[in-house]
Amino acid sequence: MYRVRALTTLSYLSPMIIGVGLISLYPILYNVFISVTNQNLYHFRHYTFVGLTNYQSLLKTVDADFFIVLFRTFLFVAICIPLFLGLGMLTALALNHPGIRFKAFWRVALIVPWAVPSYITALVWKFFFNGEFGTFNQLYRLVAGPHAGLPWLSDPNWAFGSIVFANLWMSYPFFMVVILGALQSIPTELYEAAAVDGATAWRQFWRITIPLLRPAILPATVLSAILTFNTLNTAYLITAGGPFVSAAKPGATEFVMVYAFREAFQLFNFGYIAAFAVVIFAMLFGVTLGSLRFSGLVREEAR
Repeated sequence: MYRVRALTTLSYLSPMIIGVGLISLYPILYNVFISVTNQNLYHFRHYTFVGLTNYQSLLKTVDADFFIVLFRTFLFVAICIPLFLGLGMLTALALNHPGIRFKAFWRVALIVPWAVPSYITALVWKFFFNGEFGTFNQLYRLVAGPHAGLPWLSDPNWAFGSIVFANLWMSYPFFMVVILGALQSIPTELYEAAAVDGATAWRQFWRITIPLLRPAILPATVLSAILTFNTLNTAYLITAGGPFVSAAKPGATEFVMVYAFREAFQLFNFGYIAAFAVVIFAMLFGVTLGSLRFSGLVREEAR
């Protein structure tokens, strides 16, 4: 009887297992396979096994492209996530305030940057940042003179800041929606009781609002960090990874996915970038699991 139930359960689950295997598991295993070959544009079919050569090339020196791109991407994430969270928190608190009028309109208006496809928004921001005809420099010339202008996309630091600003515009509504939903689930009786006890609004925020928002904020932060780490559209469409200070080194906005795209689909270094993807996958998996356990969202089962 047990065997019959097991076979019946397996028959029901088999389409899902096959689908997950073909869509997720097979590409991962094939990527690992490619990472130990010299497959590229010239050795696409007649490749040879090279063992861990691609991994050695990837991690050969401290100033290798891998570490430069990885550091820049982590810096980008470390700057963006607090900005997403802070602006999302402020807009959610404002929309949740009882004195705000036309709440339905403001909710729709503020969620538009997140709802619009990212490639469309990135192209719009690219026009805004254009050094000669862009909106920002045109406005700046009204104040500083007809020949003035800021190097939005031509200077490495300005270009990095431009990508952060554009990404902030596109991503903060996600936190706003999550936090607003969590705020509306907090019982008003808690604030009334705190007010009776003499707690100020600031103290209520830190002692009631923040602790009750934590279960919603933590998974949203982890998910947003992963998505920001894998940013491609924004950086590639606005700056194409540039500006490039040196042809031998990654550009100022060449983050992990931009670098992977260039190596795979422009330089056709399939084996090298497959090893790059394996290392990034292992790193992201470890960081995500560690952050979830540290935050208490995932706990080890009691032994």
